[in-house]
Amino acid sequence: MKINTLILTLPILGMSSMALADKVEERTFKPQTAVVERLHHHGVEQNHNEKAPIAKMQSQQKLFNARVMTMQAVAVTCDLNALANASTSSIITEIQNQGTQCINELFSASALTQSQVFTSDKMFAVANHAKALSLTYAGGGNVELEALFLYLRTGFYAEFYNDNVSFATWVTTAVVGAVDAFVANSHFYDDNDGHAKTLNEVIITMDSSEQQHRYLEVVKQWLSRFNESYGAKWNVRSAVNGIFTLLYRGQWNDEFVTAVGKDTDLVTRLSAFTQKQWMIGSDAQYLIVNAASELARLKQYSDTPIQSAVDTGLNAIFSTYTSFGYGDAVWLAAADSVSYYADCNDYGICGFVDNLIGQALSQSYSCSSTIKIRSQNMTVAQHAAACDAMGAEEGLFHTKLATNNTPVADDNNSFLQVNIFDSSDDYGKYAGVIFGINTNNGGMYLEGDPSVVGNQANFIAYEANYANAEHFVWNLEHEYVHYLDGRFDLYGDFNSPTEDVVWWSEGVAEYIANLNDNDAAKETISDGSRFTLAQIFSTTYDGFDQDRIYRWGYLAVRFMFERHYDEINTMLAHTRVGDWIAYKAKTEQWKSSYESEFVQWCDDLVAGAPSNIPPTVQINGPYYGVQNNDVSFTSNGSIDSDGSIVSYQWNFGDGSSSNQANPLHRYISEGKYNVSLIVTDNQGASQSAITTATIEKDSSVGDNILQNNQTVQTNGAQNEQQYFTFAVPQGASELVFTITGGEGDADLYVSYEAAPTETVYDCRPYIGGNEEQCAIDPVQVGTYQVMLHGYNAFENVQLTASYTPATSNVPDVCATQGSRSNGRLNDGEAVCLGNSGPMWFSLADVQSQSGIAITTANGSGDISLSYAESSWPNGNNELAESNNSGNDECIYIANSSQYWGYLKVLGSSNGVSLVVDYNSSGCR
Repeated sequence: MKINTLILTLPILGMSSMALADKVEERTFKPQTAVVERLHHHGVEQNHNEKAPIAKMQSQQKLFNARVMTMQAVAVTCDLNALANASTSSIITEIQNQGTQCINELFSASALTQSQVFTSDKMFAVANHAKALSLTYAGGGNVELEALFLYLRTGFYAEFYNDNVSFATWVTTAVVGAVDAFVANSHFYDDNDGHAKTLNEVIITMDSSEQQHRYLEVVKQWLSRFNESYGAKWNVRSAVNGIFTLLYRGQWNDEFVTAVGKDTDLVTRLSAFTQKQWMIGSDAQYLIVNAASELARLKQYSDTPIQSAVDTGLNAIFSTYTSFGYGDAVWLAAADSVSYYADCNDYGICGFVDNLIGQALSQSYSCSSTIKIRSQNMTVAQHAAACDAMGAEEGLFHTKLATNNTPVADDNNSFLQVNIFDSSDDYGKYAGVIFGINTNNGGMYLEGDPSVVGNQANFIAYEANYANAEHFVWNLEHEYVHYLDGRFDLYGDFNSPTEDVVWWSEGVAEYIANLNDNDAAKETISDGSRFTLAQIFSTTYDGFDQDRIYRWGYLAVRFMFERHYDEINTMLAHTRVGDWIAYKAKTEQWKSSYESEFVQWCDDLVAGAPSNIPPTVQINGPYYGVQNNDVSFTSNGSIDSDGSIVSYQWNFGDGSSSNQANPLHRYISEGKYNVSLIVTDNQGASQSAITTATIEKDSSVGDNILQNNQTVQTNGAQNEQQYFTFAVPQGASELVFTITGGEGDADLYVSYEAAPTETVYDCRPYIGGNEEQCAIDPVQVGTYQVMLHGYNAFENVQLTASYTPATSNVPDVCATQGSRSNGRLNDGEAVCLGNSGPMWFSLADVQSQSGIAITTANGSGDISLSYAESSWPNGNNELAESNNSGNDECIYIANSSQYWGYLKVLGSSNGVSLVVDYNSSGCR
């Protein structure tokens, strides 16, 4: 059967969006997906059926610099025609050969291709083969099984949307057999990411085949079994999250509704899941949020035996968590949903939205009589910068588009309210509740109905470290143009145009926001994915092609402004009065008249783009020196012919680095070290060079290395001198050097860093015999040198150096909370790190602090820290690094000059805690 359709307008993950209403009247509270960074994307409107099966595979995304996200996939060549032409006996081989990436393309394939690929006989054959493989599945993941189940669920997706695809009833029976075989396999609940990739496809297939009622026991088992170990793995989290989609889409399955209405065991387990507080603040938090929302959704099944248990579970949420603060994402998910399906008075939570607005958007800043900012945590300087940006853009807009500052008729949106949350996470938690919107995007402009007097236009956004560094409001410039364009260029509301205007609305927003500074648009000309004017003018949001919507929309708008400005004014005369037929006729004329000119203009744009000349680097090696003595390094001769060198990054080969142009460095040990220098120019181009530093042994330093609290026994002749070294780590105290026992008379000398002599030293006890001690206070980090001088011959003298290691002041938060692998770090807040890197964290307003200390401790394994400002650590911009053996790491930065700091954590570990301290004099 096909579930009846319900079309809603929702944004795509990671994008910003425009929408018609300031409140969505019908809400479905769809489960959240895996949390990802929303980088360098704008949003779209897309018609999406909330009742539809899950679409394409969701893969983990990795952040590799401040502005680019990439999917971890290897390009393959797909042949959808081969899948379409395959027989029931060869379809298995085709799926095996082409794999999941090509099967994924079938979601957006043409209706004809889908009807040829997905027949009842092919689905039946694939289901039977999947069943056979499931019976012998050995765990750890299976790419063939993954592709087979992906094919099956894609088939159900095609059946839902494509009227030419319809399956016999025995297809579902065969698919259920395959799923049942996998569930019955002993590895079904295994705890590893490889298995989870296959598990994910199986759980989605349970839902896509509309068998939500059949797999309620699977849902309950995962609710009970899910623990910190499962929650630490990205693929496992993503797979298990599928159980909430089963509960969500089950609401349109009559058999499911009947079963759930009397399943108090499900309610009990769902309630218990919402009390697994280790997920709060961790990478797994979105699962507990979904659980709270699904628990509240059960209130729609009124007059069923489960209602008392549901109320108990909801009241437990409202008493355990707070509406703003600890666990607020869970509290709000439950409150938002239950207020929709039931009476808020039953839970004593009425008015929580108004309270949330007062807390989450507590700041108010008036830019002008037409713009007001409500924000969560912005400085006065940021508010002013955001206002200045919008003010400057407004002037540019009116000049470029010759609006005469006259709104279109019937537009009452004279006042814009800009709502800015502190982060994308806060946007996700609060914006949906306050504005009734989907928040899997990069922000949203809500135009409302401008013809209504008193209508309030809202732009909802968040701060991000990858946004404009003057104000850090993501998408501000682009979205503000949408407001201006809607008020001064386009008659009616967002849905009024009867012809395609996406190219214009997105293109003009990009053009005014970027003007001629849009390298991404130039790059898309060269990458081979060109579009004609005819294609650009007919662009819609369906299928979402970012290049076509934004880059080529920008190029078409810029082309018309530069070459045919009068034609732009003619077009706007039509759109400002809502004459969409005349608008369509005008663009039809352009696509036939200007196509060849547009192609040449694009070619000229690329050819005329100036290319940056990378800097020339001079490392001036090789270098030579003596241990414990300064070595002078120089970058003299490094130049940038068309700009300036803005950063230097030296790596001295011993774990130390410097960002000075001509640094001094002291090596503690002799040896030959590989030294590198990277110089970067003002346009971001870098060049590197390598050389060596050969460090000779300091003749005054002996070979003996002392270990903490380990005694060595030594003999010496009269006037003989023996040398030892002793390394003292950060935080050590009670440093003591002692000689005792034996015969004769040895004298003890101790110095910090440099080797002592009979006349130069830090400590000499001046005691006859062999009972001498040097207690050092204060203790310094580094190497201490010890000399034993034979005043008389001595033998069997015992030498001991000892210190008390630092006691960690970093709390062991991994014992009480789940792990995190990204996000913002706050002053004094300890977090539990994930098990493997890279992990990425940001620090806000570092320039206002006298010093910033980043300390890690506890657990097992070995990690390293890298810190940069202005952009993410990338191997050549680090300001500080810490790479000690184990997990005790420390980075201290004083006098930062940037608003944002960026931290990268590498290595593998378990149970490591990290804490950041602002205005600190050193690490913990």
